[in-house]
Amino acid sequence: MKPSPGIEAARKLAHLGYRFTVNGESIKARYEGPGDPDPAQVRPLLVLVMKYKPQVISYLAQKPEAQERVLTCYDCGHFQPAASSPNQSQAWGYCQKRNKGRFGVATACGAVLDGSGLGVR
Repeated sequence: MKPSPGIEAARKLAHLGYRFTVNGESIKARYEGPGDPDPAQVRPLLVLVMKYKPQVISYLAQKPEAQERVLTCYDCGHFQPAASSPNQSQAWGYCQKRNKGRFGVATACGAVLDGSGLGVR
């Protein structure tokens, strides 16, 4: 069963760097990502979260172990970790999509979310 559009929006916002807190019937979103968020991208997602608020609250209130793990650059097929590192999942490496260096534990870009970054390492 496909999640509601509100849950999908909350997942995308989390990927962008937003962290949510649920207190009763209220949801608070705080941006903790790098730089400034793009309002044109964020506003429609926040509208969906509010439109489907009961489902989103239920989703966010799940136990942490029941929630999906955060996808990192290491999960993306575009990321090439440094071969010399003993822990490649956290190592400095190179993102072929962004054409720059990244740590393996950095939050993955949209390529993983849309499936284009998934690949065999």
